[in-house]
Amino acid sequence: MDQIELHKQTREMVYSTLANKALLAHKLQNSLNNTSAQLELEKVSSLAKDNRIKSLEEIIIELGHDPKDPKGIKALTKKKEEDIVALRKQLKLPITMHLQTIEIVEHKSQEDSMDLLIKMNERLAEMEKALEKSLQGK
Repeated sequence: MDQIELHKQTREMVYSTLANKALLAHKLQNSLNNTSAQLELEKVSSLAKDNRIKSLEEIIIELGHDPKDPKGIKALTKKKEEDIVALRKQLKLPITMHLQTIEIVEHKSQEDSMDLLIKMNERLAEMEKALEKSLQGK
């Protein structure tokens, strides 16, 4: 009997150790995958920055470096807008809402919830009255 108990305890300890090691391996694999994805994003970001620098250098070389030149300002502004559009497409940013708009939506949602609760409370009160009337009639 003692040997059976010893084998059970040994089996449980070995199983526990293996389960812990498997969980640790899974966590490490997830961390490695996340790090790999982050590194890839950093490479893409670095490449995009290099491309932007090159295109801005080309604009400056082509139009000269006069801060008061309207052609240069327009070209740089156009390039900036193109970069912003490209970044938004890449990130697929949602439409941003003004902070007051968000607060109004939340407030309206709370009001709607309160109205619903009040209506449900009224219906429950009506049902209780109807139930009391039917019980008194018996």
